[in-house]
Amino acid sequence: MNDRQKSRLLLGGQYAGLSLWLVVALLPPVVLLAAAFNETAMFRSPLALLTMQDFTLNNFAVAFSAGDFWFFFRNSLFISVAAVIISVVVCVPMAYGLTKLRPKVRSSLSFAVLAMRFLPHVVLALPLFLIFVNLGLSGSRIGLLLAHLSIHIPFATWMMVGFFENVPKEMEEAAIVDGCSPWRLFWSISLPVVRPGLNALAILVFIMSWNEYLFALFLAGSDAQPLTVGITRFMGGVEAGAQYGVIAAYASLIVLPVIIFALLANRYIVSGMTAGAVKG
Repeated sequence: MNDRQKSRLLLGGQYAGLSLWLVVALLPPVVLLAAAFNETAMFRSPLALLTMQDFTLNNFAVAFSAGDFWFFFRNSLFISVAAVIISVVVCVPMAYGLTKLRPKVRSSLSFAVLAMRFLPHVVLALPLFLIFVNLGLSGSRIGLLLAHLSIHIPFATWMMVGFFENVPKEMEEAAIVDGCSPWRLFWSISLPVVRPGLNALAILVFIMSWNEYLFALFLAGSDAQPLTVGITRFMGGVEAGAQYGVIAAYASLIVLPVIIFALLANRYIVSGMTAGAVKG
């Protein structure tokens, strides 16, 4: 076997592996969508679901009506958008300030900030609940938002530190020589350079807040529950069985905005991650 044949064989193996990975990755969401249009999703094989036997739109009608979809949607949207705005406003100046400290101090503080991200959500749920009870925030959207920020702010700060560290020092030094004030240096020089990273940060925080479940389950009251908790009303109980078709329809409606948002913002995510990975 010559080198050209080996190269073709290797390329064919790579394509086969990627094709297999694509099938494995896409099969669950495709089956989920098929089950959403099936009246008896629980009792069908994946092949029967994919061929759309017993096609129905009733699952979506039930999800909107009995599931109070728009009520939970408003809660999810409020919490996700507010988490993005507050994370950006708080973390960008914080990250910029950390990059101006001495390397050892910056490294220690950055690790201390990021250490909060290492904790599992379930570990923070109980102490946060006790704090919110004493502050009168238990079960409210503000309390759930604060719980989200306890996770997002460490991650967002650590992420933005990496972007600010990649701002060319020559640009900042030239601006200082020209008499640029510290605020002007931040706003007009550094911030435009890290804008791709800022876009990526906003997108990631929004998606993480939209998909978060554990805090919502433990900390959100009936007036503050997002979509990820709203879907549980179709899980059934001891006597009533789970409505799998409605669950599939509800889940499809939950992930649809995120998929559309990710597709539209994909170039910002890629450019932001690339900008943070290359030294300026």
